[in-house]
Amino acid sequence: MTVETIIERIKVRVAAVDPNGPRKVLGVFQLNIKTETGVEQWIVDLKQLKVDAGVTATPDVTVTVGLESMLAISGKTLTITDALKDGKIEITGDADLATKLAEVI
Repeated sequence: MTVETIIERIKVRVAAVDPNGPRKVLGVFQLNIKTETGVEQWIVDLKQLKVDAGVTATPDVTVTVGLESMLAISGKTLTITDALKDGKIEITGDADLATKLAEVI
């Protein structure tokens, strides 16, 4: 699986959120996914319900993770807590909000 596949899945889930309904997670996330060729950077904006390539100057949470760990987290075979404990993910910003991101992606 590629970063593009993961991002497409995230886009589908974000697009399925009712903008007028109650939401569990409101925040702007800087997602940095490390690959063999470098780091792919994505903005997951759960306030405006959009996902774009790039960098945001004011994220609520920045998540840096390797592609394999991202796959495991999104496949629910690795928890964020275990990934943190094992040094497979770096999170800066609101840790509680970061944990809720897993529910969305």
